[in-house]
Amino acid sequence: MLATPESGVVLAHLSDVHLPLPARVDWRDVLNKRALSLLSWRRKRHKVHRPEVLARLVTDMKAAAPGLIAVTGDLTNLGLPIEYDRARKWLDALGDPDRVMVIPGNHEALVRGAWETGAQTWRPWWQGDDGGGFPWLRRRGGLALIGVSSAVASAPGRAVGAVGTAQLDRLAGLLAQARAEGLCRVVMVHHPPLDGTVKARKRLLDAPALRAVLAREGAEMVLHGHSHRSHHQQMQTASGVAPVIGVPSASATHPEPAAYHLYHIAPVAGGWQVVLTARRHTTDGMETSHTATHHLARAHAAP
Repeated sequence: MLATPESGVVLAHLSDVHLPLPARVDWRDVLNKRALSLLSWRRKRHKVHRPEVLARLVTDMKAAAPGLIAVTGDLTNLGLPIEYDRARKWLDALGDPDRVMVIPGNHEALVRGAWETGAQTWRPWWQGDDGGGFPWLRRRGGLALIGVSSAVASAPGRAVGAVGTAQLDRLAGLLAQARAEGLCRVVMVHHPPLDGTVKARKRLLDAPALRAVLAREGAEMVLHGHSHRSHHQQMQTASGVAPVIGVPSASATHPEPAAYHLYHIAPVAGGWQVVLTARRHTTDGMETSHTATHHLARAHAAP
């Protein structure tokens, strides 16, 4: 259950699920960049992203009974309609859209139009409280959960992302609004916002512009995926130092074991305390690999 603001909220974070492709894919659907991605999946990626690993991880996560679950993209591999349908069933099993939220990754937009075609399939899990699109805002238990889309099609061999001017302008307004309401602002984006986190061919193209908005308006925490690795970084914002945290793939055996994060976010004097617990998959089951505590200063409304 979702806790009260006074007792805090437990938010689970997983990413880069990469659900298995169907055994047969219509060749007419892959006469583009998808052909290379399909070849990659058939040759090696299906050995890395294992459904049994994902199942164990989700079982462990559900046992922790988080009040909220955030999935930061790449549920699919080729962005095919059948993958969107399969991911919809997976989201249904994961939890109610009121407490489970998702943003797209680059694989959802592998080719032009893929995200636009499939987006409605997941709409209950990615729309904001007002029913609107990206960036969206959900208020839950003292948190302002803000989802940003960085999913854009890119050339073969590249996995870049971009937020775009329209989203950045709206994001600034949502951050200011949530600050005025005294909420703990958690921003979610698939691509890492900090330079050097991933290779240039996988970077967020307008990361400097996104960082400028976050620095000016403030944010308490930023969550991302994309790299399939664990990242614990930070950036300076108008409201203080914000943790920028990336989680490994939820289904992978390489380059890092599959993992998810739990954040227990509770109000304290002057701000919030975040207790992070990282749970990772091993051959013997799930284990806690890392814990950390962050103290976040409460932002004050602009005069």
